[in-house]
Amino acid sequence: MNIETLNTFLLLSETGNFSRVAEKSNLTQSTVSARIRVLENSLDVKLFERTPSGVLLTEAGQKFYKYAASMRQLWQQGRQEMVRSANPKKTIGLGLHMTMWRRFMPDWLVWMEKHHPDLSLHVEADYSERLVDYLSQGVLDLAITHMPTAVPELVVEPFMEDELVMVSRKKRHFKSCDPNGYVFVDWSYGYREEHQEKLPEFAVSNMNIGYGEIALEYLRVSESYAYMPSAYVSGDIQNNLLHVVTDAPVLNRPSYLVYAQHPSNHDALKAAIDGLRCSNNGLHAPPC
Repeated sequence: MNIETLNTFLLLSETGNFSRVAEKSNLTQSTVSARIRVLENSLDVKLFERTPSGVLLTEAGQKFYKYAASMRQLWQQGRQEMVRSANPKKTIGLGLHMTMWRRFMPDWLVWMEKHHPDLSLHVEADYSERLVDYLSQGVLDLAITHMPTAVPELVVEPFMEDELVMVSRKKRHFKSCDPNGYVFVDWSYGYREEHQEKLPEFAVSNMNIGYGEIALEYLRVSESYAYMPSAYVSGDIQNNLLHVVTDAPVLNRPSYLVYAQHPSNHDALKAAIDGLRCSNNGLHAPPC
């Protein structure tokens, strides 16, 4: 198995047509078929089934797809890392939970450019589990996650707590809010438990959104209400696009710094952490 075969598999999965894959890859259709056949033989499973309009992934093919996509991503990141390693500048790789990029970007990049122009910067946004995987694989040097799970060879330390407030497009009092108009936004570990404890009646709502950006756009045009990090919606509140629901409980969402226990670039890592704390004015912020 090689990266060209994986790319062919992924492209065929997306297009469902051998001739389109051949055209896009500048290959003959027989070469595309041969690559898929070799891949199926090596895995000892059938990955595609033929239909009148093309091909579809089998159940085994659907399971393999996510691994193939991850392998391609790691290969691409590995190539990028090799290019960066040829650069005389030291590189620092930072990972942020998907819902936290607003909190630190672009302030962290500006701070790093100002105070450490000698460093080459690499930023990824993803979910906690994937960020921890990237740290374990050496793709990243540092991450901010919401998952405090201990992982061998990685240091996990408390970083900050986000204050979350219930907001709505219209001015409301908490007493007037009921679960029918509530949007539950899954802000990950820590938050869920406190939400269940303080708002058990809102645990089941008609709308559950797993990504804050989608929920925020919906709140701007609907009559609903939901919890958002204060820093996330400060601009909307200042411009009267959203209002904090009066007397609604304030919730918290903890986050953690995760990094290698024995980093090879200790000075660069310390600089990146200092920059994060300055950008957030968080715990133990250094002079900025």
